[in-house]
Amino acid sequence: MRPEARAADAIFSQGMQPTASPSPSPDRGTQLAEQRTALATERTFLAFERTLLAWLRTALSLISFGFTLAKFFQYLAQQRGSPVVGLLGHTWASDTVGLSMVAIGTFALVLAVIQHRRRIRALRELGLVQQWNLALWVAAPVAVLGVFAFFSLLFEF
Repeated sequence: MRPEARAADAIFSQGMQPTASPSPSPDRGTQLAEQRTALATERTFLAFERTLLAWLRTALSLISFGFTLAKFFQYLAQQRGSPVVGLLGHTWASDTVGLSMVAIGTFALVLAVIQHRRRIRALRELGLVQQWNLALWVAAPVAVLGVFAFFSLLFEF
């Protein structure tokens, strides 16, 4: 009989419980699974970043086009001395259209930023390490600029 087996028999015959040895290092499969989980979390973070950037692009297009449209029709109205009238005799509500586009773009961007922050917070609870969130740092000032553009059109600065 081997010495280790005799020592184990002696422990059990005396009614003592064997002491737990220090936990062994995780096996290779566990290490790979943890690594894949960390990489999946990182990929999810990057997907959230791309989603916010897509919303940023859409909102920026709406804000800039709405602002340009409203300012262009204000310019035309100033040049003619009267509002722009369409082919069927209807007065264009270009200020309303432009203002609406700026408002929709800004509102969409603010909601996208809120949604992004919630998703990142959930990922951090799952183990995402703290890191720079460049898309958020770009989207937040653009949302503020959208609010300024909205009020600029509303009060005709």
